[in-house]
Amino acid sequence: MKLGRFGVLLVTGLSLFIGVGVATTSPAQVVHAKAKTTLKTFPKRMRGTWYSYQYNTMYKYKITATKLVDNGFVERLHSRKTSYVVKHTTNSKHPSWFIAKNAKAKKQTWVTVWGWEQWGGDCAAYRVTTHKLGGHKVPVLQIAGGPTTGYWTTGHGYHTKKLAKKYGNHYYKGERKHSLN
Repeated sequence: MKLGRFGVLLVTGLSLFIGVGVATTSPAQVVHAKAKTTLKTFPKRMRGTWYSYQYNTMYKYKITATKLVDNGFVERLHSRKTSYVVKHTTNSKHPSWFIAKNAKAKKQTWVTVWGWEQWGGDCAAYRVTTHKLGGHKVPVLQIAGGPTTGYWTTGHGYHTKKLAKKYGNHYYKGERKHSLN
């Protein structure tokens, strides 16, 4: 089959378009592409009540198996096939629903959270790390935004208000700090 000039341009253009699309896919998207469904529950290590103190304000996060309560606003985790196609409407049928996915970036595992009807853009990301604070190993909820440009830490959660207030605006070595100022 002989391709005319238009055919050659079309094939070249499609190849370039597909190549750029693959090259710009974030690591989080590539890793999670193997999964057939989104998460059904949050990891056990992440569950519990977390406090974050930022800019003279105390924030409370409560994470259960299928809920994320952020300062009283309840969001519910729902699972769906990763191939689900988002239908855009002016009124959201499920404003409190969200999905969560596991993602890896720079040898770190994150749980990324997306709105039920969100089809792209940045997301919220969470992971639990352990830091030595006051001579004790303490679990710390790292809160970040991303993954379009990588994960940028926006804050940390602790199991007590006292720790949250003490380490409120502290960032740990190796974190990409996101400043809201």
